[in-house]
Amino acid sequence: MARSIRVSLADFLILRPRRDNAVMSDIRVLTSKSLMPLIKLDVATHQKGFVAPNAITMAQSLFEPGNEIYGIWEDETPVGLLAVVDMSFPGADLDEEDDPDGLYVWRLMVAKDMQGKGYGRAAMEYAIQRCRDLGRKQLLLSAVEDEHGAIPFYEKLGFTRTGRIVSEEVELVLVLDRT
Repeated sequence: MARSIRVSLADFLILRPRRDNAVMSDIRVLTSKSLMPLIKLDVATHQKGFVAPNAITMAQSLFEPGNEIYGIWEDETPVGLLAVVDMSFPGADLDEEDDPDGLYVWRLMVAKDMQGKGYGRAAMEYAIQRCRDLGRKQLLLSAVEDEHGAIPFYEKLGFTRTGRIVSEEVELVLVLDRT
């Protein structure tokens, strides 16, 4: 079972998931100092069509009400990026079918050399906890349907397909217990 220690600092929100035989990563709010190292990260060549570059995510965040962007770090080494949107945020851009009682994982990116080491799982554990902290009932995301895509990863975490296709991607949901 995962244990978390949360420490609030002036510019960072840090979550350090601790698991036996797993890496320990920090999930930190994007700052002006962390911007360039995160922009330089890249995914494997065969994944280029699955997730936008981090620079695009950061630029689009200017126009996405309710978004939060986090860097995934191993000590001072950038590992990836997590972006979420609070769907109940005033002015959130929702489709007619969207339930505002959710948090949407807008982007999850782990650098090519850091994949398969638990960083994506740690980021998703953070997103689940953030969803709970906001009092939302569901965590949503969408992913490209491809034999090399991330859908099996999300399904192992408990996400299920909603049956919707959003921007040509399969939508998945994790309904959280509010107890």
